[in-house]
Amino acid sequence: MDRATLYDKIYACWLGKNIGGTLGTPVEGRMEVMELTWYPRLGEGGALPNDDLDLQLLNLHAIEQHGAGTTATHIAAEWTEHCFFPWDEYGYGGTAMRYGFTPPFSGTFDNHFTNCMGSPIRSEIWAAICAGNPKMAAYFAWQDAVVDHAGGEGVFGEIFNAALEAAAFESQDVPALIREALTYIPATSRTHGAVSLTLSLFERGVALPKARTAILEAYGSPNFTDAPQNIAFELTGLLWGKDFEDAILKVVNLGYDTDCTVATCGAIWGILYGREGISARWAEPIGDAITVSAAIRGFRAPADLDELTRRCIKLNTMLSLEDPDRFVITEEDESDFEVQHFTLPPDSRRDEAVCVDLRYGGAPTVAPEQPCTPTFTLTNRTTWPWKVTLSVECPEGLACDTVTTLVISPEQSVTYSPTIRAVEGAAIPADRVYACRLTVRRHNCDSLWTTYRTPFTLLAPNRWNLNGVDVLIPACTVRFPALSETGIYVAEATLNTPVARPTRLLCNCVDPVTVELDGEVIFSTEGKTLFLPAYHRVPATQRWDGELDAGRHTVKVTVRVSEGERDRLPFFVLSVNAPATVPEPGNFFAYIDDTLSGQ
Repeated sequence: MDRATLYDKIYACWLGKNIGGTLGTPVEGRMEVMELTWYPRLGEGGALPNDDLDLQLLNLHAIEQHGAGTTATHIAAEWTEHCFFPWDEYGYGGTAMRYGFTPPFSGTFDNHFTNCMGSPIRSEIWAAICAGNPKMAAYFAWQDAVVDHAGGEGVFGEIFNAALEAAAFESQDVPALIREALTYIPATSRTHGAVSLTLSLFERGVALPKARTAILEAYGSPNFTDAPQNIAFELTGLLWGKDFEDAILKVVNLGYDTDCTVATCGAIWGILYGREGISARWAEPIGDAITVSAAIRGFRAPADLDELTRRCIKLNTMLSLEDPDRFVITEEDESDFEVQHFTLPPDSRRDEAVCVDLRYGGAPTVAPEQPCTPTFTLTNRTTWPWKVTLSVECPEGLACDTVTTLVISPEQSVTYSPTIRAVEGAAIPADRVYACRLTVRRHNCDSLWTTYRTPFTLLAPNRWNLNGVDVLIPACTVRFPALSETGIYVAEATLNTPVARPTRLLCNCVDPVTVELDGEVIFSTEGKTLFLPAYHRVPATQRWDGELDAGRHTVKVTVRVSEGERDRLPFFVLSVNAPATVPEPGNFFAYIDDTLSGQ
């Protein structure tokens, strides 16, 4: 592809993304069929700010710094430094990253939103820098998606979108592109099923209104951000649409996560047909400027679509020199998400280093009555044996005596499972975070050659009394350990907060729930409630906003399960967050220095 054509397609991709995002953002979350014919609202500079583009600027920044070696760990660092979005998977993934967990574990830990659209909307950057190379685009999409969606349909959605978009630089056969992109995701995934159904409905000549009904009957979810239904909707514009305007209006009027679906449809249309395929009627009000959300900050974002396009082309040129066969998503990558990946030396290529995979084998917590025995798997992918001594360096309050010396031959894997104990009576860190280090001392000629220290995190668990039983809980999700004949479940704990501050306390549960704070009922619900424990959009009946004084507070949660459902164990999510109004835009993440204690 010549440079002028590449520029045209990448520019049109971002223009279509901005147009679709601006059209869909004002009606995001509406789940009924609509009849829009024009933008409901425009921003001051034309395009409305949208996380669909914002987060891809983080990815741009990451790969400009780390090049072809960019991994999920590098992208996670971008989130910690530059992303302050509180929404759904962003909030929980961000909290896990600030605890010190790395991908893919950071994306699955205590995260109930891994099936959502937050990662499929981040696919265009990988397609642009890997134009014509869907295999490489899919690889980088995996690195990105597992940061906050590991184990969920969001991962498969981003891989599918990135592969389709990268292939679309060289073909306009939409059904063929869809079939090719499907080869990059598991046939057992709901995303694969929803996309396959959509293509089948189109090829059978089913009218779009009936297709919408069929998609929702088979793959619909009450959470409007659920990925499979929305990825199916984004494709309807490409399949049923006659031109750009017809395509984006068809998609937006289907409803659900409209800023995502229309933005992706518009971006793909731009790749397929270039700027000539996007009508001036829709492009002119949007313009060339990039409007970045206030919650994305701290690095130099492109000023306009021209700069973004040129920076993408520069990266595309760099990656075109790489061997695409080394950019592979393995079967393990698609199934094993309870792991954190490291290398020795740090930041080395995994095919030319000693790889260290950390699995907790349970909760990543440690307490005096509950030691932690993580498993480190070390695989030597160098060409020389490594003689090493393995140990764990612990912070104050923890201890580990497990030390071993061994030789790791080339292509050999060994495991190291140290027992880490919490010291009885030692103070617990205010943020619950124990910063540990795997220490690998490498020997040469029977002498110490060098030492590698790989940081990893353990948490002090939250302590709950659940129907009279003391239970250690790693994070926000509280599951009762045994059935109650009465259907009444009572959970009690003590909340320790270091300073007085405005606070949002949420307790999301599908069953009727009553929450007491310091002996006073702060909210109580009747009937079933949608399970949606998002920091920012938990149902209003299951949250409390107020001033929380410094010190210790009692929390009591009573869950009531109906008589006909007494055979299932209930659970709830209790989280302490910043309130909706805070001094800095986007600064809404859960506080990580509040602890729940039964002491």
